Amino acid sequence: MEYIVSPWEIETYIQSLNVSTLQDIGTKECVPRLSWLDFHKKLTLLNQQSVLEVTELREESVAEFFISLKKVPVLIYEAIQIDIWKHKVFPLLIDLDNEPSNTFMLFSVFYHEVIAVSLLENVLFHCKSSDTMDDTIIDLIDYAVQCATVLLDEKTTEIYEGLDAKDFNNSSLEEILKKHKILEFDIGMRCISILYYIIEFLESLPLYVVSRVLTTHDVPYLFVQLIEKQPWKKENENGEILTYDAKWQKIDANNIGKINKREGQIWFALREVLLNPKYSSHYEITEHRLTQLSKLQRHLHEDVLDQICPLIDLKRWLSYVTMSSARPSSNRICKVQVEVIPQIKSSILEKFHKKWKKLARHQSKYLLTVDTNYIKDAAQILSDIYDLEKLDRLETKKCSLCQKVSKNRCSKCKETWYCSRQCQVKDWEKHKDICNMITKTE
Repeated sequence: MEYIVSPWEIETYIQSLNVSTLQDIGTKECVPRLSWLDFHKKLTLLNQQSVLEVTELREESVAEFFISLKKVPVLIYEAIQIDIWKHKVFPLLIDLDNEPSNTFMLFSVFYHEVIAVSLLENVLFHCKSSDTMDDTIIDLIDYAVQCATVLLDEKTTEIYEGLDAKDFNNSSLEEILKKHKILEFDIGMRCISILYYIIEFLESLPLYVVSRVLTTHDVPYLFVQLIEKQPWKKENENGEILTYDAKWQKIDANNIGKINKREGQIWFALREVLLNPKYSSHYEITEHRLTQLSKLQRHLHEDVLDQICPLIDLKRWLSYVTMSSARPSSNRICKVQVEVIPQIKSSILEKFHKKWKKLARHQSKYLLTVDTNYIKDAAQILSDIYDLEKLDRLETKKCSLCQKVSKNRCSKCKETWYCSRQCQVKDWEKHKDICNMITKTE
């Protein structure tokens, strides 16, 4: 059995994780226990190990240790901190140097947020994780809603304060922004899963969490907008339909109409919050909400109901509330409850209030450096996480013929994958010319 991080190292790695600080981002300078680059490296390797465990249906030791060692809040803090950095510090760095010759360090910072969110998605799959987040779950809800909302707006570059699209003329700057736009889309998709997992174990969470999801942010309304927009689908230049699952993939003719993973999660979440009577006191069906919810009816056609049978109950409920003059009773009970205010974002913003320019000048020495020795040292620290052989093991391979998950590849060209010997034999007539071409060029 192969590992990215050996079993005896996983616990040690996770135990050593502590939140970083904004001023140390991108540096090799030592903070308590770890430098930021070492911290980023360990977090990335743990994410790769977690992905490997999920992909190969192994025991999820990475998730278990994050839960048992109560390190989930570290991931929440890191995701929010980088989100603040990209809004507050990154534009000022570009003001200092709008022609960065070194984008490697900047990309590492952007990628840090993706890693934290990816680990959160895998860890939150386990309901036990809710017990280890304490009040930081409020911060996570706010962050996840913000990132999922970005999926509704195609002009994602406008979220950067002080940067305008007309300024993206430099090739290196344009390259890093294009890469981050891709990463940001991926974060938004993962945040759909995070919100779904939170809703799944909502009953076991405090009332202020329920209120945050249903009243403060009106997540059902957000989910309706996502069902309408369907950002997980698009057409390419050839008119072929693509679906998103960690990357854009062409939908096989036999799978057209198949529900995307994120779409399925949204449907299950909507069914839970709308039909569970325990949430009715927190989610009043007003006229405006009813208008939005009624839009779901046209999406609940036979293809969807055949794939997710429990949605029949949701369709009946929607028909009842839209056709009946009587609205479902909200059973709102006046309760005295303490509202918990999110702390992570506000504490970081307060700490660095009016210090953003000073912080950007400090970080420019590391993130915009042209010192080849510094860049080489940083690349050496991070070399393990960009090992192509390791990364290849993490990607789910699909059969060239039937698109099923595959673990066998052509022994000659080593480029084409098959789920079985039968598929390889059937595809040989089509594949042999490409196979010969690849092996000749090698």
